[in-house]
Parts: sequence; C-alpha cells; structure tokens
Amino acid sequence: MIKINLLKPEKKEVAAGGTTVSIIDESRENKMSVPALIAAIAITVGSIGLLYFMQSNSLNSEKKLLEERILRKAELEKVLKKLAELEASKLELDRKIKIINDLKFKQKDAVFMMDKLSRSLPDWVWLTDLNFKNGNLLLSGKALSNNLIADLINNLQTSNSFINVKLKSSSRNKASGIDIFIFRIECVFLRQTDLNKVV
Repeated sequence: MIKINLLKPEKKEVAAGGTTVSIIDESRENKMSVPALIAAIAITVGSIGLLYFMQSNSLNSEKKLLEERILRKAELEKVLKKLAELEASKLELDRKIKIINDLKFKQKDAVFMMDKLSRSLPDWVWLTDLNFKNGNLLLSGKALSNNLIADLINNLQTSNSFINVKLKSSSRNKASGIDIFIFRIECVFLRQTDLNKVV
C-alpha cells in the first residue's frame, strides 16, 4: 500500500532496515519565505514612502498657509495701526471742535451779559471794572448816589439773568466838589442755556 501525504512536502528515504524516514525539504521552505519577506519589506517601504509623501505635501501646504497668515497678520497690523492713528486724530479734532463750540457759546454769553448789564445800568451810574470768571461776576463802578446803586441792584435782580446779587462795598468820595459813591457788586450770571432750563 502507498501513502500520499498532501499536507507537507517531504522527502522520504528508506533506511537500511526497511523503515521510511520523513525529511522536510528545508531549502524549499526557505525559498518560500524569502519572497514573502521581500514582499513585506517592499510593502512596508512603499507604505512609509507613501506616508512620507502625504506628510510632506501636508507639511508644505501648512507652511504655505502659515506664510499667508503671517503676511495677512502683518497687513492687519498696519491697518490696526492706521485705525489707531485715525482714532487719535478724531479725538484731537473732537477736542478742538468742543473748544471752538465752548468759545462760541462763551462769546454769545459775553454779548448777552453785556447787553443785560447795559440795560440794567441807571443813568448817572458808570462801571469802572468788570471781572467774570466761572459764572461769577464782580462789578466795580461809580454813582452819584446810593439810591442809584440800589436801583442797579434791583435792575440786575429783575433781569432774570443775574442771581445772588450782593453789594460788597460802597464808599463816598468827593471829586470836584461832588459826592461820588464807589461801589462793588458781586453776582452770578446765568448763561442762556441755564435760562432755558429755568424757564
């Protein structure tokens, strides 16, 4: 009877006593593992090469994107610097406009105040000095009688443009044989905008 082994290739040798000894063909087994090993190495090297290529492309695109972002950042920093300069210029212009508007209002207030003062002055009363600071008005002048000074104070109070009218001093002097009364009056001037609020 003949036995066929389909699983492993073996060499059979007959020994001197009639017994058969199986010998595995080692050279054939080595020949099969070398191409598999080469194929595995080739696949590994190919995979590494492919990954390197993909990573290299990805890295290059990221570097390009980074360069674009750096350039964009530099452009935006220039724009921000320009905006800061424009904002500073705007603030300076706003400050100058406010000063001009304040001067315009003060100019109108001065004209309005002088008009009210001239209307309040009775005959034979003269102003010699006028100081106006922060709404406070200090008047110095001369009159022919104390009654004329009282009329001035009354006129200032009834004009609704002056409040807290106070006589600070009054003295009598002689000039060319005539009695002259020198006076000082202190009051607060109401600006036109303040008058609108009161009314």
